[in-house]
Amino acid sequence: MTSGISIELLVQHPLYKHLLKFAQSVEGREKILRLLQYLTRFLRYWKFRAILSPQFAALLPSLQASFTLCRKPLRFLKPLNHLNLFTSCINDKLSDPVLRYSEAIKQFGLFWFFTFDAIVWLKMLGLVGGRGVNESLGQSKWVVNAGKYSAMMWCLGLLGGLVKNLKQFHVLLLRRLNEDKTEITPKVRIIQPFEKVCKDFIKNVLDFVIAFNLYKNKGYNDGIIGSFGTITSILAIQDIWNLC
Repeated sequence: MTSGISIELLVQHPLYKHLLKFAQSVEGREKILRLLQYLTRFLRYWKFRAILSPQFAALLPSLQASFTLCRKPLRFLKPLNHLNLFTSCINDKLSDPVLRYSEAIKQFGLFWFFTFDAIVWLKMLGLVGGRGVNESLGQSKWVVNAGKYSAMMWCLGLLGGLVKNLKQFHVLLLRRLNEDKTEITPKVRIIQPFEKVCKDFIKNVLDFVIAFNLYKNKGYNDGIIGSFGTITSILAIQDIWNLC
């Protein structure tokens, strides 16, 4: 009886309901896996690997690969969403031109990023160019270089996002300068959008380093890429959590 009441109190708790909404979100589950993927990569950095047990350190590469593979199906249909957002940007004639075109570039880049990412996933499964399946298709340059094209389009999308962030900073600054210094309420309204843009700008900068490293094969160490990916994953999880 007591245990039944305790369970009922647990499921009625606001935090539990919030966590349930987050868990039901595909985006939330994907970002959790992303966090685990980059956290594992961060732990692979030699300074941390030296203090880990040899058995656990040996598992890190396979863990990272597993988290990476698990994320792929959760992102398989995301190109459809970004194509829809890209079309909306093109048809929007009322918004600021810089904000509109930068957002359009962002959505265009993300559409192709997730499209090529889906091809990479199919290659990993051996459904394209592997195990004797679609061998001719697997030899196409679009399939062979899908990983590189995916990183290139990610860079393009992030550049569009950064241009949008800079324009947003400019708009918020002009709005702040035009506000009457004796009025408090308008200033308070400006603080929250400014913090949101700052967070988005930081995410875009750190993710751009990761994407550029993939595209140009710069060979940045696991400590840098892992820490940047961990930070941006946490920021993304916070955003999704706040929306739940």
